[in-house]
Amino acid sequence: MRLTNRQGKRQEFYLGTSKAAAETVIERYYMDDILPDEVAQGDHSEDRKLLFRDWAADWLSRRRAKESSIERYEIAIRVHLNPRWGSHRYVSIKKAQVEAWVREMEANEKIANSTAEGHWKVFQMITKDALQNGKITVNPCYEVEGPYVEKTKPYIFSDDEIWAVYDEFPERYRPIPLLGYGCGVRQAEAFATCTDVIDRKSGLLTVHRQVLSTKEFHYRATLVDRLKTSRRKNGIHSKTVPIPDHTMEAIDKYEAKYPARPTQTILWRHGKTVDTCDRGPAEALFWTPRGNLVSRDTFNEDAWKPTLRKLGIKQEDGTLPTFHDTRHTYISKMLQNGMKPETVALWVGDSVEEIRRTYNHLLKEQVEDHRSAITRLTARPLRVVGAA
Repeated sequence: MRLTNRQGKRQEFYLGTSKAAAETVIERYYMDDILPDEVAQGDHSEDRKLLFRDWAADWLSRRRAKESSIERYEIAIRVHLNPRWGSHRYVSIKKAQVEAWVREMEANEKIANSTAEGHWKVFQMITKDALQNGKITVNPCYEVEGPYVEKTKPYIFSDDEIWAVYDEFPERYRPIPLLGYGCGVRQAEAFATCTDVIDRKSGLLTVHRQVLSTKEFHYRATLVDRLKTSRRKNGIHSKTVPIPDHTMEAIDKYEAKYPARPTQTILWRHGKTVDTCDRGPAEALFWTPRGNLVSRDTFNEDAWKPTLRKLGIKQEDGTLPTFHDTRHTYISKMLQNGMKPETVALWVGDSVEEIRRTYNHLLKEQVEDHRSAITRLTARPLRVVGAA
C-alpha cells in the first residue's frame, strides 16, 4: 500500500495480505501518529506459538453478550472448534484448511446446516479478534464462504387451524396461541403478559417483558423487563400492538376463571447483572398448575405439541410447526392484506429491513396485485375530441 511519509513523498508499505489486516494496521498508526517504517520491530515469537484453544478462551472471557449467547459460544468452542482446531498454532492455519473444514461440515449429515453456520460464525469472530489484536497477520477466513444454510420455510396456519388449536388447547393456556396469531408476539413475550400492559379502553397491548428460563436466570422461569431486541445497538425496548376484539374476549373469559397473580419482575438495565437489577411488582396472567410462570419446555411439551398432534397439523416433512409460526402467520396476513412493512415492523418489533428480507416474496405478490392500479395511475391522459 502506498502512503505519504514524513517528507511528503509517496512510499510503499507492507500492511498485510488482506484488506482487513491493512485497515487494522492503518488504524493503529493513525491513533499512535506513526508510520510503518517508524515502528520498532518487536519480538512476536510468542504469538507464533499461540494455540487456537488458548486464544479462543481469551476471546470468550472478554465477551459482553447476553448469557445465552455466551453459553452457545462456549459450547461451540468446547464441543466443536477445539477438537478440530484447538491444538493448531493460530499462525499455521491456512485458508485451504478452513475451506476444507467448511466442506466437511456441509458433508456431515449429523450436523444441521444451521448448527454448522453457528460454528462458522464463532470461528470467524475469534479469528477476526486475533487479527485485530496482532496475533496473526493474515485472516484464513478471508473470502471463504461459510457452510450453505438452506432457509427454513415457515408454516402458515389457516384461519380454521388456528381456531381449532384454540378450541382444543388446554384451558389453562388457551389465550396464548391467539396472542401469537392476533398480535404477532414471540412465545416468551406471550408468557409475560401482565394486567398492566393491556389497555382495554384503547384496545392496545404494550409488550416490554419476557419470561426467560436460561442460565442467566438460573433456569427458573423468570419475568424480566427486557425484549429480545433490548440488548442490541439501537434496539427496541417496547412495542405497542392492537389487540383484536376476539383476542381481548378470550383474555377476559380466561381471567374470569384464572385471575392474574402478583409476582416480581426484574427491571433490567444495560450493563448490570441480574443480581444487581432492581425488582418491581407485576400481575402475570399465565401460570402452571404448580404456581410457576410458564416456561417454553412446559408449554411446548404439555400443551403445544400434544394439541398439534391431536389435530394432525404438521409440516410437509412431518415435523410440527412451532409457536413462532403463529408470528409468521400474523406478519404474512398483515402484509398480504396491504399493511405497510413499516407499520408491521413497528408492531412486531423487527426492523423494516428484516421484514423486507424475510417476507420479500409476499411484497412481490403485492406488486402483482397492484398492477391494475399502477396501470390506471400511469396511463396516458384522455383528451376530449375537438378540444384546443
